[in-house]
Amino acid sequence: MSSSTTPSSSNMNDVDRLFACFKCGLTPPKSATRERKRSRRRLEQGSSESPGPGLVGEELKTPLSRIRKTNIESSMEKLKSAVARKAQSIGRGKQFSPIVFYGSPHGVPPKRPTRMLWRLLREICPDLSQKKELDVRKEVWMTFPRQDEAMNFVKGQEDVHVFSYQDHFNGQRRFLVSTYTEFWRRYKNMNPKFRHHYEVIQESLPCHLYFDLEFNKKVNIEKNGEEMVDLLISIVLEAIHEKYAIQGDHDWVVELDSSTEDKFSRHIIVRIPKAAFKDNTHAGAFVSEVCSRIRNERGKDKSLEKLFVMKDSRRDESADQLFVDTAVYSRNRCFRLLLSSKAGKSSVLLPTKRFKCKDLGEEDIFISSLICNMDVDCQTYLVCKTDINCVKTLHFDTEENCNVGNSCLIPREFTLGIGTSDVSTTYFMGKSPFPFLDKFILSVGSVGNIPGATRQLETFIAGIFSRNLD
Repeated sequence: MSSSTTPSSSNMNDVDRLFACFKCGLTPPKSATRERKRSRRRLEQGSSESPGPGLVGEELKTPLSRIRKTNIESSMEKLKSAVARKAQSIGRGKQFSPIVFYGSPHGVPPKRPTRMLWRLLREICPDLSQKKELDVRKEVWMTFPRQDEAMNFVKGQEDVHVFSYQDHFNGQRRFLVSTYTEFWRRYKNMNPKFRHHYEVIQESLPCHLYFDLEFNKKVNIEKNGEEMVDLLISIVLEAIHEKYAIQGDHDWVVELDSSTEDKFSRHIIVRIPKAAFKDNTHAGAFVSEVCSRIRNERGKDKSLEKLFVMKDSRRDESADQLFVDTAVYSRNRCFRLLLSSKAGKSSVLLPTKRFKCKDLGEEDIFISSLICNMDVDCQTYLVCKTDINCVKTLHFDTEENCNVGNSCLIPREFTLGIGTSDVSTTYFMGKSPFPFLDKFILSVGSVGNIPGATRQLETFIAGIFSRNLD
């Protein structure tokens, strides 16, 4: 091959020189046959398969298509062997569990801190456990499937209360325990359509006076709901003054409304300053007394006719009833909370701009609407109980709250000498409210086989006080 037909080496790259050598049958330079450096292990594994240096010339003498086919087959074999080695290395390596690889429904488990970290935390914060208990107590939020489980949990906690809620999708009722502060923090940020919450008015706990007022608007078209509420509140405040000598005020009233086009529905909470009913059974007895008074005076005072509604479209006398629901004073009663709706219903319980609600913010209204939320200065419990010998006779007393000061539960008549206007004389006859006192009187008054008895407790108590004063 003449020099004129051979390209200059300075202007040729390795591919051109390799192609020129192939045409002339010459041995290619080393620069054209450079290979990538491989590790020692791979060189040892591929030594049996790699061609010797003497074969390079022979490969160059073969056709170009043969070389390309051989290179492709060699590359495929190398790829297969690499995949096999990778599979073997994975099999010999660390195995991943499916939960770690795909992820668990609860997330990847957190790594456990080392012993040194725990030791450091104990040295830095020796009272860490105590602080954690305080934080947990302040941020209590425990849910329970059953009411008795929630009640049992409350017994071992302080400043916590029982609530109830309905599942938005199936209406199933569950119970939760939390403080008022923590409950409001979560409750106000909750999606409004998921708010189906109730306050559980626990048995034997003090509570404020509350009413559930409702009637069918379509059946009672002529009725004015707000006018009826105003009249009822006036009667209630008058009864509080008459029975307990407490002058009433409309600013004690919290009014919540969830009325619709078909139904009038309002909740009324009366918060008497420094006082509350002993529990909701006493509050229910007082409401029964108010309703009985309205029925008895209905014929004398025609304005009281406004408080009676028709339950359905019938116009007979039996269908005429008060718009006060007297069935909401049962033990552990669930009473709907502000901003909540019943599951499957759209009407939300909202505050009206009347009475106490007109001057309060949303959070203050919520706190004031809680029936079992007692003020720290609650000194007096209002009592309305039936007579021991006559269940039709009601007695209206007050008891001092033992948690305020050093006072004990002593009826008002025996401490202040203040009696109600219509207290029956049977209150001071027969058995007294103190069983141990009755037992002592019977033991002293009995002579032989003739048992003693107390016919007039008032005279006996007055005699004891006169002797002590002398």
